[in-house]
Amino acid sequence: MNGLNFDEFVQTISDYVGVDTDEITRETDVYDDLYLDSLGLFGLGSHITDTYKLNIPLSLVASISKVGEIFDLLNEKGTPAED
Repeated sequence: MNGLNFDEFVQTISDYVGVDTDEITRETDVYDDLYLDSLGLFGLGSHITDTYKLNIPLSLVASISKVGEIFDLLNEKGTPAED
């Protein structure tokens, strides 16, 4: 576990996509609710990993669509990024 805070994570997503934090929950769908396509999800993933200085295997990201799943993956499987 990386000890990430979900509220801070939501703020990071909100800052990137321009959606109010009150509209983002663990069940928020990045495609349907945040209006991202696959390229947008890749950009969001890059923003998140840069912000938290953690890497996650891209192979695990392909099947993710919920904010809570992204948070759990980053928190549980994220490894420190090399500087």
